[in-house]
Amino acid sequence: MQASRLTISAAYKAGIRHFDTAPAYGNGLAEQLLGSVLSGKSVHIDTKFMPKHPSLVEQDVQKSLDRLKTTSINTLYLHWPSSTVDLRPIVQAATRLIERGMIHNLGLSNTPLSLVQTLQDLPITFLQVPCSLLWTRGLKEYKQYAKEQGISLVGYSPLGLGLLSGKYPERPNDRRGDLYVYQEKAYPVYRELLELLSFLANRKGMSMVQLALVWSQNQDFARILIGARSPEQLQPLLETNSFSLDEGEKKLLDEVAGRLQACAPPSWDNLFGHRW
Repeated sequence: MQASRLTISAAYKAGIRHFDTAPAYGNGLAEQLLGSVLSGKSVHIDTKFMPKHPSLVEQDVQKSLDRLKTTSINTLYLHWPSSTVDLRPIVQAATRLIERGMIHNLGLSNTPLSLVQTLQDLPITFLQVPCSLLWTRGLKEYKQYAKEQGISLVGYSPLGLGLLSGKYPERPNDRRGDLYVYQEKAYPVYRELLELLSFLANRKGMSMVQLALVWSQNQDFARILIGARSPEQLQPLLETNSFSLDEGEKKLLDEVAGRLQACAPPSWDNLFGHRW
């Protein structure tokens, strides 16, 4: 917990003024930590909600506000859609919180584009989707839709849950080991991607995680969310402004990333294989 506090403080001192969290992270602990460290500071904080009924939306958001020690949330995201719950009344209930000043913007996270389109008449201004070389399926379509609708895209997990760092060429002994990249068909391509990242990173004088982040920052998203467990992990991620990719390097990375995501089961519409 102390490491998390130090990391949040280091991010603020480095000029970061936008923070993203969710009640599901640590069962509310992540929100509490942000609230305790950033209380009284001029920052934008986004969080998420996953209520099972419209009547619970305001109650759940108020709990987040209390944990964050603030009176309003910058952007409230529906965290994961559900096939067992009618989402429209829930999202409509959230829009009323804009009128009450409890939230400023409404967004959707991890939501299939087909479902986003059924809600496009509602005031949704942000879409949060994965933005990493580990998962590019549907990225082009999301970008085109966001451009047409005037919606801002926010990318998360640019380091592919750490799997683009080169530290996990073998299956890790945690939930990431269930990801498609370790399946028989995908694994050789995943290793090829790691080798390409290593080669380009060495040639450009940067780390593999920095290179993966630079690729994500080249995807024309409004924001890219980065995660770190310590100030030591955070610092190199804040030093990517001096790096760039030429068109040839982008093409190489895109080509291998495209072959990798093609190895994922056809029914998957997200990196985790989560079914909504």
